[in-house]
Amino acid sequence: MRISLPVKNLKEITDLLNTVVTEVKLQISTNGISVKAVDPAHVAMISLEMPRESFTEYEVEGDDEISIDVERLKSVIKITKDSDEITMKKENGKLSFDIGNVNKKINLLDNSSVTTPKIPQISSDSFVVLQKQDVERGLRAAEDVSDAIKFTLSNDSFAAKSYSDTEESELVLPKDMLKEVSCKTAVKSLYPLEYLLRFMKSLSSSDEIKISFKDDYPMIIEFRFGKQGDMTGSFLLAPRMEQ
Repeated sequence: MRISLPVKNLKEITDLLNTVVTEVKLQISTNGISVKAVDPAHVAMISLEMPRESFTEYEVEGDDEISIDVERLKSVIKITKDSDEITMKKENGKLSFDIGNVNKKINLLDNSSVTTPKIPQISSDSFVVLQKQDVERGLRAAEDVSDAIKFTLSNDSFAAKSYSDTEESELVLPKDMLKEVSCKTAVKSLYPLEYLLRFMKSLSSSDEIKISFKDDYPMIIEFRFGKQGDMTGSFLLAPRMEQ
C-alpha cells in the first residue's frame, strides 16, 4: 500500500474522526478508503468515503484494513505545513509517513481491538440544505446558554434555539437563505450542542451541508469535503429528550 494526499485533506479527515473517537479502523480497497466510527456513549457516529480519485497517488493491491490511534496521527500532522503532500506506506506493522525529507512511523493497532460499527439506516422526508457558516453562527451563539439546542424546520424556515433560566439564543434562517428545503409538516428535535460544535469546527473545507431530521429522531448531516470536494461523509447524532 502506498497512497499520497494533501496534508490539508488528512488533517480534516483526522479532525472529523476525532470528534467521536480516538481509535479507528480504515477499510481499504482498490476503489478507495472508507471508515465508520461511533463514540463510546453511542450518541454520535461518523462515516467517511474517500474514493481513489481523491488521492494524488493510490497504489493498493487488494482489500485490507488498518487500525490507527488518531492521536498518534495528529502527532504526525503537527510537523507538516498546509502546503505539504504526505505519502503513507504500510510497513511491518507500522504506518510510514513521508513528508518532504522527513519520515515518521507509528505503530498500527491490533485490528481485533477496534470495532467498526454498523451505521443505522436513518431517513427523513424533512431536510434542509444550507450554508455551514450560517448554522455554525447559531451554534456558537448558543454555546454559553445551554448544552442542548432545538432544531425546528418548516417549509418556510430553519431555526436553532437554545435557552436556560437566564438566557436564550435563536437563529432563524428564512426560506430565501436556504439552498433547498423539503418539509410537509413542521418538525423539531433537541440535540446535544457539544457534538455539533466539534463536528462543525472539524469540517473545514465544506460550504454546504444537508441536515435531515424529524420529531425527536436522530439527525443526519451529509457533506462533501476535501480539497476538491470529492470525498463524502455523514454525521449522525442522537436526539436528547426534553425534560
